[in-house]
Amino acid sequence: MRYGHGGHSPSMNVGRIGCCACVMSDGRFAVLGCSFGNGASISPFEALLIGDDEHWQTLPPMCDSLAGIVCAAVAGCVIVAGGGGHGRLTVEIYDEVLNRWLRLPCD
Repeated sequence: MRYGHGGHSPSMNVGRIGCCACVMSDGRFAVLGCSFGNGASISPFEALLIGDDEHWQTLPPMCDSLAGIVCAAVAGCVIVAGGGGHGRLTVEIYDEVLNRWLRLPCD
């Protein structure tokens, strides 16, 4: 990844395939989820802090490991939806102020 000043961003803590990303309300670049070639998925969540002390910050993992996720940052929250266990859709919200995930009830 390249950005304005022509430098390279530091490496993430977890290698990823099939992840999603968004820009959080405070300007951090968030990357969520990943999957492996064998179909397994995990729920890591990292955000890139940009500036003099540029680094990836590990944030609390999602409640569930989701596959095929999409995300959006809205009003201080990161909303993530994807396939949970047993083929069900799962929706979770990360509250940036509280630094925690909430699972939404849905079918």
